[in-house]
Amino acid sequence: MTNNLKFSHKILLAASLVVIAAFSLFTLYNDYLQRNAIRADLESYLHEMGEVTASNISNWLSGRILLVENVAQSVARDASSEVLTGLLEQKVLTSTFDFTYLGSADGEFTMRPDDEMPADFDPRTRPWYKDAMAAGGSTLTEPYIDAASGELIITIASPAKAAGVAAGDLSLNTLVEIINLLDLDGIGYAFLISADGKILVHPDKSLVMKNLSEVYPQNTPRISSDFSETELNGEERILTFAPVKGLPSVNWHVGLSIDKDAAYSMLSEFRASAIVATIIAVVLIMLLLSMLISVLMQPLNVMGKAM
Repeated sequence: MTNNLKFSHKILLAASLVVIAAFSLFTLYNDYLQRNAIRADLESYLHEMGEVTASNISNWLSGRILLVENVAQSVARDASSEVLTGLLEQKVLTSTFDFTYLGSADGEFTMRPDDEMPADFDPRTRPWYKDAMAAGGSTLTEPYIDAASGELIITIASPAKAAGVAAGDLSLNTLVEIINLLDLDGIGYAFLISADGKILVHPDKSLVMKNLSEVYPQNTPRISSDFSETELNGEERILTFAPVKGLPSVNWHVGLSIDKDAAYSMLSEFRASAIVATIIAVVLIMLLLSMLISVLMQPLNVMGKAM
């Protein structure tokens, strides 16, 4: 009888191990398939969202570059004070730019809305003037702190031939809005970054103007369309980048950062379901085998009593 019980226990144990092994292999295989499928969907989704956002930024800035270029071309044809003032006071410019201005080749500076400048101010010494003249075409500056407003702005500048350089200052508020519109289904956010790793626009304002290597000192992400995995504030993040095409003189990218655990949450749910299914299967198999063994053992027990 004791031997029979030991034998039945061995059968139950062996059956349980077979079921656990089978379900484990099934779980590992499906885990592999699920992980690859989630990653493929994630790559496709992030690349699409990055390209759309980069295109929106490019289109928004391109329209404003055209406005400045139109001013530069008009001034190049006629740089008289009356024409210049009329151009800079156009509603389309005053409603689009914080300031629109012309730095002339002789050092004169005309700006609308009008504001008092330092007595020794010479537009020819300013980076936007030098860059536009050197490039011989329109240029964009990287964001910088405006001395008047204390806010981050960018300057679009375009040479007006012998008349000098026309330019306009843009607040980054609209760029921030475009970036923040992309919430990535609540699992991440977008930001704007230069090719050298400087963060230009970010939901966390404390990170603006910092370098990627400062924010991610370990496993600094690569600025490319490939996925990079790193850690921020104790959370594992997945990052990828999409170039903002068609902008003069700057090389910017839209960065996408998502929470890795949130992105792969379906995989965790699948694993939990697989573990529960394995436990249920083992319990059911053990119950069925116990019943079967007890039925098979009854004749042996009867024969033992008869002897």
